[in-house]
Amino acid sequence: MMDPYRCQICGETYLGGAAPDRCPFCGAHSRHMVKAAEWISYGKVEMCEQSLKDCQAALQLEVGNAGFYKCAEKNAQTQITGAIFKRLHKQELEHAELIAEMAGVPEPEVPEVDCAGDNDAQNLADAHDREHRAVRFYLQVAERAPEKRVQEVFRALAEVEAEHLKISNVYR
Repeated sequence: MMDPYRCQICGETYLGGAAPDRCPFCGAHSRHMVKAAEWISYGKVEMCEQSLKDCQAALQLEVGNAGFYKCAEKNAQTQITGAIFKRLHKQELEHAELIAEMAGVPEPEVPEVDCAGDNDAQNLADAHDREHRAVRFYLQVAERAPEKRVQEVFRALAEVEAEHLKISNVYR
């Protein structure tokens, strides 16, 4: 029997016999997947000025990464790297949507970002650098944020971005 589960980080719904090991939309760990009836909507979070600034910086980081992955997907040398870049592009968009909603700000447009053309090895190396910066920044945000929801979201996103780091290491 298929049951609805919702991600407590991004709010997306998954239908299945059991909760997945990761949110198929934002990549959050299974501990964030709850039965739909137990899901809590947080919406816009009241936050201090520093947390709002951090969310705005995170939004720029996420849409920039989404633009990069879109370019890398378009120029991928293999079906495998194309599929990886496509999934990472979609997850970065999901992260941007989540952060914008939490901060109560409009989601910025995804910019066109240059990548290393049809050089998967270089695009994976660049992806690694981008994800490493995101992990460091998100852990800093989670550490300094006084709001529990901001802490929860940025810790979860740091964990997801760390998984992206592993992917960029395995396939380059």
